[in-house]
Amino acid sequence: MASDFASALERVSDGTIRLRPAQDFGLAAPLAQVIAPAMWCFEVGDAQDKAYAPVSEGGAPALRFGADDAVCVERARGWCGDVSNAINPLLADLPEPAALMRKARTLGDECHAVTAAGNQLFVDALPGLDPAFATAILANPGFVLPLWMAWSLWTVKASGGEIAAIGGNGDEFGVRLRTDGRWKTAPAQVPIGHYFKPEMQHLALGAIGDSALVDICGYGGQALAHAPVLMKEWAARLPADALSRPARIVDPVLGMVQRERVVATETAPTIHLAILNTQGAGAPIGRGFYHPPISLFQHGD
Repeated sequence: MASDFASALERVSDGTIRLRPAQDFGLAAPLAQVIAPAMWCFEVGDAQDKAYAPVSEGGAPALRFGADDAVCVERARGWCGDVSNAINPLLADLPEPAALMRKARTLGDECHAVTAAGNQLFVDALPGLDPAFATAILANPGFVLPLWMAWSLWTVKASGGEIAAIGGNGDEFGVRLRTDGRWKTAPAQVPIGHYFKPEMQHLALGAIGDSALVDICGYGGQALAHAPVLMKEWAARLPADALSRPARIVDPVLGMVQRERVVATETAPTIHLAILNTQGAGAPIGRGFYHPPISLFQHGD
């Protein structure tokens, strides 16, 4: 992680200053969340490299959904520290995240939009966890998602594949190819999906967050067939090839989306995303899927 917080800032062509992508620092940020130096994070890695994603402070309202409520900040400072200190001594015998994710996939999770089974497996793998913390974690099915994100970021880095980073900020969605070394971006389109309150559809924000890493690792949109609840929810909106797309772009040995296959077949990976409110809000207004432009996976401008 960056030792100097100022290094996380960059000046863009119009002279404005903005935050640099979290993935450039080995971090994966969920949705609209900004990662501060003092935040508690899941750490996944080996002797060569590590990746991080922030511990979830709880259900809505939440920082990752774009809320700025003081209660979210307090939970991020207090409760996240308390639960992290409770979990840390129990992690020695935790199965590898990939093993938990594979198991969760057999139980109805695609490990991105649907994570309840994986969340239960995670808690079950922590014998001795204080019952109060266990109850709080299970009440927030997305608690385990940052662990999956940290694992996915580390896996993308360790694989040596051409897709080195992928994500969006609501305005732009981008891909950083390993050989190009820079982000290539396009306007972030709003995910297609189900709105919890249809009257809020006009407030939908474009694709946002680093959780697309999970989909690149073969889960999320590439594991839709394992999530019947999503297939039912999106039945009227899914493309006709929704279930056959992964076979064209996922390496059958590595289980990961390959840039070369995306370009050769002109098939974009499916990314599952929550849909946020452009005005900022304590909770998502929907959830759906997004297909990044094929051009982002091509070399050159």
